[in-house]
Amino acid sequence: MRGVFQVQQKVVYGIHGVCIIQQIQEQIIDYQKKLYYVLVPIERSDTQYLIPVDNEMAVQKLRPLLTKEELMHLLSHKALTEDVWIPEENLRKVRYKELINSGDRTMLLAMVRTLRLYKKRQLEQGRKLHQCDDNFLRDAERLIYAEFSIVLDISPAEVENYLAQYL
Repeated sequence: MRGVFQVQQKVVYGIHGVCIIQQIQEQIIDYQKKLYYVLVPIERSDTQYLIPVDNEMAVQKLRPLLTKEELMHLLSHKALTEDVWIPEENLRKVRYKELINSGDRTMLLAMVRTLRLYKKRQLEQGRKLHQCDDNFLRDAERLIYAEFSIVLDISPAEVENYLAQYL
């Protein structure tokens, strides 16, 4: 059994972003022979991730790229206009970390929108966004931009301008 993913398929792998399934191969690790997906991140071709094909929890972190139609449907989703700001910093850190790890594209986009608006308000008041929030914003944008640039066939830099009309 080779699983649901194919060699050369582009997938999103958890917080690691877009990867290509370079191969599906048997490996002996800890004296056990298993079948693994060999993933290579698009942004770092010198790195590989071995994902056991039979490990349900690990394979759940693999998601096929959105189609262009799915992306357009996602961008029309009402949840994108939700304010997901959490005033209490520690709760916000926990929740935003959960959102990053979940890979929920709708909530990641809502988080990006919320953090951008909050950052804008902070700048208008002569303040900066808290470093932790800025890191969450950067991580969420990195995940979104990498996938969307491939789906839309535009550069990651162009994704920000593209999303501006929706967020």
